[in-house]
Amino acid sequence: MYLPKLREIKEALVSLFTKPFTTKYPRGEYQPHEHYRGFPEYKEEDCIGCGACAEVCPAHAISFTDDHENNVRIMEVNYFYCFNCGQCEERCTTETGIQLQSDLYSFASSVKGEETQFNRIEKELVYCENCGATIACRDHLLFVKEQLGAKAYAHPNLMLETQKNFTRIGPSKFKDKIRREDYIKEVCPNCRHRIVTEDEFK
Repeated sequence: MYLPKLREIKEALVSLFTKPFTTKYPRGEYQPHEHYRGFPEYKEEDCIGCGACAEVCPAHAISFTDDHENNVRIMEVNYFYCFNCGQCEERCTTETGIQLQSDLYSFASSVKGEETQFNRIEKELVYCENCGATIACRDHLLFVKEQLGAKAYAHPNLMLETQKNFTRIGPSKFKDKIRREDYIKEVCPNCRHRIVTEDEFK
């Protein structure tokens, strides 16, 4: 029989008189480490629905879906896929639209079927008045307008979004034929290109 080494005896004594590394959660309150990143959570008032977070997510934990029946874009984070890399927060267009929360660490639930692993918000969509294609989220257009300042009035889409804050502007009917006056409408880049080229060359 071999006698225990002095190093092993020292480790045993140190472990005996030190606190355990594990916590008593969920019996006791969990205190995350100061450098714990946490999971991302949308800030609805700051998110513009641009989808930049979904584009840079390496785990494909973030997705967005356009619900054309309800005219909204659904932004969603699946916490089961997320591995807390922080790319979404770092690349956010507004810098505050999605942020890592250190208090998000457990998604266990006693209620069967409760979707606690998802964080989702909805943003209003804006459609082309000529062909009906999706242009962007309304909050996205308003954000761009704010960043451009007075220069935003040079673009019809941004000018019309500003007017909607003061008066009601009814939508135009979709049509196949494009005319010059369609330039002063909320249209997608493809239709605006057609308006300019057809007016110039036809």
